[in-house]
Amino acid sequence: MPTDAAPLLSRVRKLLALATSPNVHEAAAAAAAAQALIERHRLHSLLASEDGDPITDGREAPLAVAGRPRKWKFVLAASLAEANGCVAYTAGVGRDTHLLLAGRASDRMAVAAVWDWVVARIEWLSASHGPGRDRAWHEAFRVGAAEVIVDRLLAGREAERAALGAAAMVRLEPALAARAAAVASFAESHLRLKPGRGLRLDARALASGRAAGAEVGLGEGPGGSRAAGRPR
Repeated sequence: MPTDAAPLLSRVRKLLALATSPNVHEAAAAAAAAQALIERHRLHSLLASEDGDPITDGREAPLAVAGRPRKWKFVLAASLAEANGCVAYTAGVGRDTHLLLAGRASDRMAVAAVWDWVVARIEWLSASHGPGRDRAWHEAFRVGAAEVIVDRLLAGREAERAALGAAAMVRLEPALAARAAAVASFAESHLRLKPGRGLRLDARALASGRAAGAEVGLGEGPGGSRAAGRPR
């Protein structure tokens, strides 16, 4: 996306405002539509050769700040960042740990807009499915839910690419690859990140979170260190 992304992000925020609905399917459909809108704008900008937004470390706008970081938020940030052309990482600032995004400002803002909705939805799912459970259970549940919800949001991104057509995507693939390589190069040369630690999680809680995430309707409408990656 180019640097004049304010109108797009305004539309994204209006779509995500629908996520306050008590109907989880309506809220999820709004988030999926927002992610699809972001991808559509990004692809059309690349077709128009608009890509002047510089890559920075994003330290001025952390996604989250905490004294004791939550692992599930690292997993979520890494997934959303990768989907939107950024790199998620953590940095100590005083006694706190900041969860940050390196990348183009417009891409970081797009992640931040979707982030707020997904965090709130996962916390709601966790509270609904695990009353009385301990912290470890909720941590694993939220990782599982984050994985599935992000995967389903990404389906909207892929649908936008398919809708654009094979001929356009042949033109765009080199530009998309170059964008990703530029962010990776920036992270390697400027951030010197260490690999994230593997996650040890309650397997049953992880599976329960994945099942709950799969129940969240995304797009169907009513009725229907480097931040740690996913556990394998």
